Amino acid sequence: MSRALHVLVVDDSPEDTATYLRYLRSWPDWNVTLSHASLGDAAADLLSRATPDLILLDYQLPDTTGVEFLQENQPDCAVIVLTGVGDEEIAVHAMRAGAQDYLVKGRLTPDSLRRAAQSALNTYALSRELDTARAQQAALLRSITDGVLQVNEDLCVLNLNPAAQTLLGTGDDLRGQALTQLSWLNDTALPTLLRAAEGGSTDLRTPGGTWLHARVYPGEHGQTVYLYDDTARRDMQARQRTHTRQLNDLYSVAATLNAARTRDEVRRAAGATAPALLGTDAALLLPGEVIPGHLPGDLRARLASGPDGAATGADWQVTPLRDAGEWIGTLVLLGPVDPQRPCTLCSTFAQLLQTALLRAALLEREQQDRQTLEERVQARTAALERSNRDLEQFAHVASHDLKEPLRTIGSFTQLLQSRYATQLDSRAQRYMHIIVDGAQRMSTLIEDVLAISRLHNRAAPPTLTDLNGLVQDVLTQLHTLIADTGGHVHVQPLPTLTLNPTQFTQLFLNLIGNTLKFHRPGVAPDVHLSARREGDSWHFTVRDNGIGIPQEYAERVFVIFQRLHTREQYAGNGIGLALCRRIVEGRGGRIWLDPLPDDAGTILHFTVPIAPPHADPDRPFVAPPELTLEQR
Repeated sequence: MSRALHVLVVDDSPEDTATYLRYLRSWPDWNVTLSHASLGDAAADLLSRATPDLILLDYQLPDTTGVEFLQENQPDCAVIVLTGVGDEEIAVHAMRAGAQDYLVKGRLTPDSLRRAAQSALNTYALSRELDTARAQQAALLRSITDGVLQVNEDLCVLNLNPAAQTLLGTGDDLRGQALTQLSWLNDTALPTLLRAAEGGSTDLRTPGGTWLHARVYPGEHGQTVYLYDDTARRDMQARQRTHTRQLNDLYSVAATLNAARTRDEVRRAAGATAPALLGTDAALLLPGEVIPGHLPGDLRARLASGPDGAATGADWQVTPLRDAGEWIGTLVLLGPVDPQRPCTLCSTFAQLLQTALLRAALLEREQQDRQTLEERVQARTAALERSNRDLEQFAHVASHDLKEPLRTIGSFTQLLQSRYATQLDSRAQRYMHIIVDGAQRMSTLIEDVLAISRLHNRAAPPTLTDLNGLVQDVLTQLHTLIADTGGHVHVQPLPTLTLNPTQFTQLFLNLIGNTLKFHRPGVAPDVHLSARREGDSWHFTVRDNGIGIPQEYAERVFVIFQRLHTREQYAGNGIGLALCRRIVEGRGGRIWLDPLPDDAGTILHFTVPIAPPHADPDRPFVAPPELTLEQR
């Protein structure tokens, strides 16, 4: 397929023009269209109407020269200058004016013209592509907001964009100049980084205070340096560091204020922490209301002297602290607040002070109430102790005074019975027997009242006690009762606990004694005592085959002086199980009954924690009185 080619011949010689046409049309693969002009003006007119692919331009025209034509018209196509003289100087001028080749007419042949035309067309096409690439590169560099520059091995600037000139702070074009002519760059690490030619990055501080980040990339034809303004990022980091430091300082201040327990401690903490936190000269937390601009003279003098004793001026900032409309304090700052510190920091500090003052006021009030309560408790305890002593004294006196007439009644009744028995009938004898029995029962009740009054006496400290040996001692004391009733007591292995042995001796005497005393007529008592571990406690069980207790009375039997049977049936005043409850509960346990059906006996349970309860000086460990079997 032939290639179209539009050729403009600018030559005033018809012979030369015909020769060029013959040569051009001899090319089989070219479809040549020819235009001709004899003068430079005519050629310029043709160029204005259509642009050819190739111009064959005679160097010497009647109205101008080829070089002048090229300089004036600057045709946008390939140009070959033809001349009759082979002058190298002419060739140089033609090439500089924009021609792609130079031929001598006397040496021209079809092949040489073809080669020259082909070369000129290719050269022009490459030149256009190069110009386009350069224009695109220049536009790209101009559009980039970051600075880009290229330097050679001597640190001479090969190219740079306007952004680089702006960032480097120079209005001159640095192309062809050494980068180190910018004296401030010599104090940075960039020249050293460029001379090493290994790439990397560094930070630069311009004379105007701008921070630049430079990154160097080595290449085959030099090094490329990318610059961008890093001031905003550094400022943001600085602000973040400042905010972080202020936040940490605020946390520290909050911890200090949180540790304050009184309002005076809050005021001292505020004065010690506010200057460093807010950047003021001094600070004072006042307890009352202060009108801004009307500080007392002594306070003004106190605040106006800094740590070095120098007056700092009259810049005051007063922040009221209120809670529900009530004025609880005033924060007075001496000197202007540091502008680098946000206003929210001051308001947050004021909120912390307000919270600390309220908390301190509550703590002080709580401490005052606690002290008042303790004083009241101590006073009431002392009054209760006096009352207990008076009651115990009264019980001793009353028991002595009440027993004396009872003894008189009993003695004289017995004397009357012995001396005048023969003179009295059976009814009188029965009356005197009732009088003697009533006096004896009244005396026993008086002893019980005296025993109850002694329940609050302080007991001996608990000791580590083997309950197996303790129960054996109890069985020894109950030997006569066991023999009389024909009973059997079966004891399984028991634990060793820290307790009061006297109290628990009384406890087991009451429990085992009751099972022997309250047995069914004609049936020998059979008692089983056992214990098992349940978590942090020991669970004791006392089971018997006695007369049993109805379910509705399972709780009543633990109330003092409560009886379920008459004295003719079973002796006692009904205080044994009540004392057992006090002993068990005083050791931190509990006691209860499980009646068996059909009066088949009773199962009594009580628990005792392994660890003894903590001693309470206001609640002494109860020591029950020693009771006789009849009293139980």
